[in-house]
Amino acid sequence: MVSVLIIAKLSGVLQYAFLPTAGSEPTLKRGTFIFMSNILPYDKYKILAFEQKNADHFPGTYAQRLVGIEGDKILIKNGNLYVNDSLIDGKFDVKRSYKVDRGFANHLIEKGFPEEDFHNIDEDYYITFLSDNDLEKGYFFERFSHYAETDPDIFKTFGKNWNADNFGPLTVPPGKVFFLGDNRNASLDSRYVGFADEKDIVGRVFYPKN
Repeated sequence: MVSVLIIAKLSGVLQYAFLPTAGSEPTLKRGTFIFMSNILPYDKYKILAFEQKNADHFPGTYAQRLVGIEGDKILIKNGNLYVNDSLIDGKFDVKRSYKVDRGFANHLIEKGFPEEDFHNIDEDYYITFLSDNDLEKGYFFERFSHYAETDPDIFKTFGKNWNADNFGPLTVPPGKVFFLGDNRNASLDSRYVGFADEKDIVGRVFYPKN
């Protein structure tokens, strides 16, 4: 989930916010400030701030990547994002779920990764969220995906037997947009809360650059 607390707003031209969660890492780091503006173009594949209004989920202003606009076909297959049948992942850094052993987990924690991001699944292995840049030769890591599971929150929103790694295809309706967090398995985004209204976009994040 990515929820931001807006603490300054000058007619929307310049806004800044504190980012308390990790849903758009590695691009937007939790615990940092982001800057946004409503006069910048709301380009696809840029991170925008928008008002999340699905009452079944935590309300507020979210900062996530705009991956779908009206008429776009969205598909996530085995954790990879396709828009209009084109593979999009690779245009920007994303984090995914990985299974790692104790040695790699301890190494990453020593490098500064938050210990709470490592979820023990047995005495030797953990699940955590890593980007391609975090992977290191000499350590064990393995992509961890929920290929066969139906996510109940996604089913409630879309009525389909989908999950975070296998989602769609679906087409973005008129007047709507589709957002994803870069931290794909730790983001409360349009897979769960549904489409956002174009009119609920607050502004485009311009710092950190994305």
